[in-house]
Amino acid sequence: MDNSKIKSALQDLIYRLQDAEKGMTEIKLACSNVPLKKWLEKYANERHNMHRTLEGYIAELGGDAEVDTTFLGDLHRIFIDIKINNVSYENEFDAIVTEIDRGASTLISDYEKVLSDVPMPATYVSTLVKQKSQIQAELESLKALKKEFNSIPA
Repeated sequence: MDNSKIKSALQDLIYRLQDAEKGMTEIKLACSNVPLKKWLEKYANERHNMHRTLEGYIAELGGDAEVDTTFLGDLHRIFIDIKINNVSYENEFDAIVTEIDRGASTLISDYEKVLSDVPMPATYVSTLVKQKSQIQAELESLKALKKEFNSIPA
């Protein structure tokens, strides 16, 4: 196994998780929907815990993880801010869910790529599979929240 390749792959996931955490935190501040705010807070914390676990793996491999957001993540958050600020209250929820869905789907793809392309210790693989499954479950819970929200009469 190539430790440098493993560290690089884990670092890429840390960047994406940090982007997601920061994005959810920022959206939570801009959002007026209380159930969605609670969802965002819960899963921003989950993303934080996920990247902290991966940081520990990088340390085990003799590296130092860089915890920062990416330029593309920063651009995406700007786009989300503009989008949220330019939609009506009625459409805010759908706009936010669409962007979270897009980000979470990309993150799931990133996990799949790492899992298929980078040989690593079984404990790391197990953690990544668990984290990917957790992200998928969280996304499904958000879609259920959206369905519930959209079924409420105006």
